[in-house]
Amino acid sequence: MKVYLSLLLFSISFLFATIIHIPEDASSIQEGIDEADPGDTVLVSQGIYYENLLLETEITIASHALFDDLDSDWLSNEHINNTIISGAQTPADSPQGSCLIIRNGNIAPTILGLTFQDGIGTSMRIADCEVSGEVSRKEKSGGAVLMYKAYPIIKYNRFINNGSTSENNQNEDGMATTNGGAMSHYSNDEVEFDEDRLSGYVNTSTNRDIPNTMDIQNNYFENNGSGDGENFYSFGFEGSIDLSNSIFDNIDCEANKVNDFVLNSKTKQAEYIQNNISGNCIEENTYYVHAGIGNDSHPGTEEEPFLTIRKVLSLVKEGAITTYIYVADGLYSPSTTGEIFPLTIPDHVHLIGESWENTVIDVEASSEKQARGFIVREVEDVVISNFTITGGSAEDAGCQGGGAISLQNDDDAVFNANGSFATFDSSNVLLENLYLTGNHAYNGGGIGVFRLIGPRINNVIVENNTALTHGGGIFHHAGVTEISNTIISGNSTEDMHGGGLSIYVTETETTVLTNVEITNNSAAFWGGAAMFFQAKVDMIHTTVSQNTDYANNSVLKNQNGELNIVNSIVWDNTPNVTDGNASITYSNVSSGAGEGNIFNVDPLFVNVEEGDYSLITDSPCKDAGTADIDGDGENDILDFYGDAPDMGAYEYGIAPPTEFSFNIENTSITVTWNESTEDNVQYYGIQISTDSLFNSNVVENLTPDNYYTFNELEYNVVYYFRVATMVGQNEWSDYSEIVSATIEFVHNDKEELLPISFELKQNYPNPFNPTTSITYVLPKNVDVNIDIHNVNGVLIKSYNVGNVSAGIHSFLWDGKNNYGDNVSAGMYFYTLNAGKYISTNKMILLK
Repeated sequence: MKVYLSLLLFSISFLFATIIHIPEDASSIQEGIDEADPGDTVLVSQGIYYENLLLETEITIASHALFDDLDSDWLSNEHINNTIISGAQTPADSPQGSCLIIRNGNIAPTILGLTFQDGIGTSMRIADCEVSGEVSRKEKSGGAVLMYKAYPIIKYNRFINNGSTSENNQNEDGMATTNGGAMSHYSNDEVEFDEDRLSGYVNTSTNRDIPNTMDIQNNYFENNGSGDGENFYSFGFEGSIDLSNSIFDNIDCEANKVNDFVLNSKTKQAEYIQNNISGNCIEENTYYVHAGIGNDSHPGTEEEPFLTIRKVLSLVKEGAITTYIYVADGLYSPSTTGEIFPLTIPDHVHLIGESWENTVIDVEASSEKQARGFIVREVEDVVISNFTITGGSAEDAGCQGGGAISLQNDDDAVFNANGSFATFDSSNVLLENLYLTGNHAYNGGGIGVFRLIGPRINNVIVENNTALTHGGGIFHHAGVTEISNTIISGNSTEDMHGGGLSIYVTETETTVLTNVEITNNSAAFWGGAAMFFQAKVDMIHTTVSQNTDYANNSVLKNQNGELNIVNSIVWDNTPNVTDGNASITYSNVSSGAGEGNIFNVDPLFVNVEEGDYSLITDSPCKDAGTADIDGDGENDILDFYGDAPDMGAYEYGIAPPTEFSFNIENTSITVTWNESTEDNVQYYGIQISTDSLFNSNVVENLTPDNYYTFNELEYNVVYYFRVATMVGQNEWSDYSEIVSATIEFVHNDKEELLPISFELKQNYPNPFNPTTSITYVLPKNVDVNIDIHNVNGVLIKSYNVGNVSAGIHSFLWDGKNNYGDNVSAGMYFYTLNAGKYISTNKMILLK
């Protein structure tokens, strides 16, 4: 009875409207749309229609499901499943690749009962930054449906494989779908269609009132992909978007929501209503990605990893639960893994590569096809670490900057309504252990920070990046950060200021640079190394050298700001001039009256030609700094060598011994290590203890040799060893890594019995954090080598132990690789090679 009643109501409401049947009355859906008047219906029969539709009239486009009862089991409706609008025929480089574009006049057409698939989005032009002149960036958006200043009713539809997905990989032929893999909605005057610039399009539609709520209920989403808002992306709408009763790939069943990566409102002005949504429940919070063996149809475990980072971002739970994404060594790019850039990282995500040297993100952008690597906005608890990021290009993005990584406010405004600079909002993001190289942007070739306070940048190399205007390496506008243990080198600006770094408009807050090297950068004019404007900046333990201002103005330029330089070296720049007011103390600079300064003295770097700006033993900058940074009479720096901290980014220090091996004979253990390369080595101090933390039972011996033998040790006891180096007059290195060994024999009637077979025991504890003990058994004297590999087979740590006597032996692994870097959490395999005996066990490191 419901079917007939619906038909009756339909007939009455459309008594004076026209139904255009496809394909009976028109050969294509677009032809039917073009013939329709407001209020008409384009009724589409079952079939596959390869079209890119443009709708500018308030009509209804529907399948014959329009006449069916859709209150229950609508997803099985044959009309919905078999009336398909496909964008599969669209060339990848087409500016209009959406299945349907609805635009202008605030129209509210109805779209009902269709399947949209294989749409690749439409090219839009966005002006992000009002101070960047005519600069605007291009992005592809709305894989299936693109809405522009229109507010349609979209219900009972299926959206499958739209945007950029592993099934719809555009590779190098066209731009990836930046946002809105299934649908995008724009209601912002700073956005226009890319082709409008060429066609001279003039909108003549009648404007209607903007609704408070958009009705997008009862839709099905499967495998749509983009860098943000993969199922719905909104920019500029300030009302509610109702997706209730819709079905998604995955949802947080506890919260009955999907995350901001799936449904995104760029400025957080739109609210998504998600009542009674459904989908597969997200159960995990740890996922693995692998460029070699991954597949996005896998479950994302360590044994069956995903192929793309994008896939995992849709699985992030709402709330404060952290999602860990472990990315194996390999190359991740559009051409190799189908990755989409930029990727926008939501709250509570720790994105961790296996190693910064070998886990490579290549954005593969260009001036024609621009994209950053990552965008992070106002977030809580986001970490990006252990990657090389290269190939980003974002000149058209304007003043927000960031060719590799853009940290940006949800709001694009530079100025308030009264003309003052817009202030910053908080963002808790850590960038750590990164190598950013070969990226380009309007500002901040490597990193752009726009109107945010709180980001931390630690142990990052920003090298050989370029910017059109400001901050070849790093750019801040109203950005307040902490930058530490970082190298900014070889970057340049093409037109303006701050070859390595530019920091602008921090108001009363202070950006702090600690242990930062700024070298070999160049600017067109003002600040070959760095430019500061209306900013408060503290430079503590910085080395500024070999930078060039081609206008011969300054290496550091401070304009209308507050610059404090302490324990730093500014040497051999072109010119070596700090321009503008600055408080400079305990530093090696060209001139000034600050306390503790030395002037124009060669700091005696180790090797400038090789880029080593650490200090040699006889440097005049050794012990020439101050521990009281703020001059309040209390020491702020407690960890330093010698009588006082050094000047510059690198505290002079002696490298600890490395490459340990040991030999066991009877009740004696001989420990051997590599000789120090330091001049004037006096002694090595070797400690032995039965306490792995060296808090008790510690005995220390001094030796001029790079080995030491401990005699009359006990059986069945684990002994721990560590070594430090003394140079000159009682200058000591830190202690080395800890090694351990055990001597075990079984006595029977006073006759010594050795183990009868080889054995590699399970490590203990397991899982572990941060150290674990690995024990092995030898029935005879043999050469021993122990290797630790990650799950991908990459060698992480190698112990060339040497010839070891029969017995039971142990050593500690501290979770570090051969370079001394902490490895990521996960599964590892350790292999004992003892003569012809080979055995492997697995262990799990937790963080």
